[in-house]
Amino acid sequence: MSAKKSSTSLPPTAQKRLAPFIERGIANGIFKDASPVVTMFNNKANDPTLKETVDSLGGMASEVAQAFLTDIVLTDLTSILRQKRYTAHVQVWSVSHNTVGAASGNPRPVCNIFGQAVVEDGDDVMDNAMFSMSLWDEDAAIGDDVERDGIYEVSVSCRNLDAPTLDLRPLTGLTQFHEEEYEHQSAIELLKDTYEVTPIAELEDDVSKGRNDYRLIEATVSYAGVQNSRAGNQFGKLLLKDESTMTLDAIESGESLMLNALCSTDIATRFGKYSKILALITTKVQGEYGLSANITMALPVILVAPIEAKVAKVETKEDDAADYFSKQSAQVINLDDDDDDEEGDSDAPEATESVEATPTPSEPVEAPEEASDDDDEDEEDIDLSALPVKALKAMAKAAGVDGYSSMKKGDLVSALSDDEEVEESATPAEAPAASTNDDFVDGEDEEWDDWD
Repeated sequence: MSAKKSSTSLPPTAQKRLAPFIERGIANGIFKDASPVVTMFNNKANDPTLKETVDSLGGMASEVAQAFLTDIVLTDLTSILRQKRYTAHVQVWSVSHNTVGAASGNPRPVCNIFGQAVVEDGDDVMDNAMFSMSLWDEDAAIGDDVERDGIYEVSVSCRNLDAPTLDLRPLTGLTQFHEEEYEHQSAIELLKDTYEVTPIAELEDDVSKGRNDYRLIEATVSYAGVQNSRAGNQFGKLLLKDESTMTLDAIESGESLMLNALCSTDIATRFGKYSKILALITTKVQGEYGLSANITMALPVILVAPIEAKVAKVETKEDDAADYFSKQSAQVINLDDDDDDEEGDSDAPEATESVEATPTPSEPVEAPEEASDDDDEDEEDIDLSALPVKALKAMAKAAGVDGYSSMKKGDLVSALSDDEEVEESATPAEAPAASTNDDFVDGEDEEWDDWD
C-alpha cells in the first residue's frame, strides 16, 4: 500500500507535510502503512488539553489549526524515526506504579515493568531474553491495563539487543500493549541461564555498580511487609536468608544473618513468610547500616501465601419497629393461665397474639367468660404424671402440701390431684358474701376483681 493512498484520512495540510515522513517510516520498517500516523494525528486532535488552543485557531476546519497539530505530530514522529522499531512478545513478571519526586515538589508518575521478551526484527526472531521497561509521565498511562503474568504484543525500541537485560523503550504514539497467546520459556530457567546465583554472604564484596547491574539470589523470606516512608509513600520490605547466612559459623562470628531488601508493595504482599524466591536485586553498602538491596523482580520457587488478618464480622441490623413489638408481645404473660406454655392447647391464642386477645373495656362480659372457659379446659387437660418431679414439687409447694420435698412422683401426683378436687369443691363456699346474684358463674367473681 502506498503512503499517499494510506494517508487520505489526514487533512490536506497534514497530508502534504507528513507524507515524506510516512514513506521514510515504512522504508525503515517502523510501520507498515500510514495508519499509525493517522492515529497519532487523530489522538492529538481529540486531546482535551489541546482543545482550547485548537478552538482558538478556528477549529479543525481551519488550516492554521491543522498546521499546529501537524507540528505536534512531527515533534513525536521525528523522534520515532531516529529509533528502530521492534515487535516484542512479552511475558510480564512484575508491574509497579509509583510517583517519584513528590517530596521535592516535582511529582512524576512512573510505571516499571519487568519480564521476558521475544523480539522480532523483520523476519528475524531473537531468543528469549529478560527485559525492563520504564514508562514516565504521560507514557505511564500505557501500563494501566498491564497485569502481572500477562502476555502481550507491543511495539518498542531498544538501544542494545545484546544486553543481558533488554532496555525496552516506548515509541510515543505507537506503543500499546495488546493481549495475545504466546509460548514463552520457563521464567526460572531463563533467570538461572542469564545470571549466576550469588550467596547473600558474598554480596558485600560484590556491590552493584549501577541500577541495571543485577545480582540473582535464591533465598527464604523471613519477613514481608508494607511500610510508610517519611514522604508519605508506601514501600515493601523483605528480610531474606539463604544457606550462606544460616550456618553455625555465621552465628558464632556475629555476622548479619539476613539481607534487608526494599521492594514494591506488590512483591511484599505476594510472598508470605517461608516462601522461597528467586530475586533479581541491586546492592549497596551504607556506612553503619551495612549491606542492603533493592528488589527489581522476584519469582516464587516455593510460594507460601501471606497470612491475612481475620477481622471479626459483626452483623448489624437496623432497628425495626415491627421486630421490636413482636419481641415485646412474645414476652406478655397471661396472668389468667399459668399452664399455656406447658400444655399446647390448639384453641389457646399464640404468644404473639396475646396483646390482641386482651379484652377491651367495651367487652366487659364476654371476655371474662371466655377466659374462665379456657382456664377450666386447660386445667382438665393437664396430665400431672407427664410433668417432671421438680415441677410437681414446685406445684406442691405452691399448693401448701405438707412433706412434698420427700415425696416420690406418684405421691406428688396423688396429692396434687386431691388438692385440685378439694379446691374445686371449696370454691362455692369461698365466694364473697356480697355476691348474691344467681346469674354469676362459680369462680367468675375473682376474674371480675382482676378487671376492676
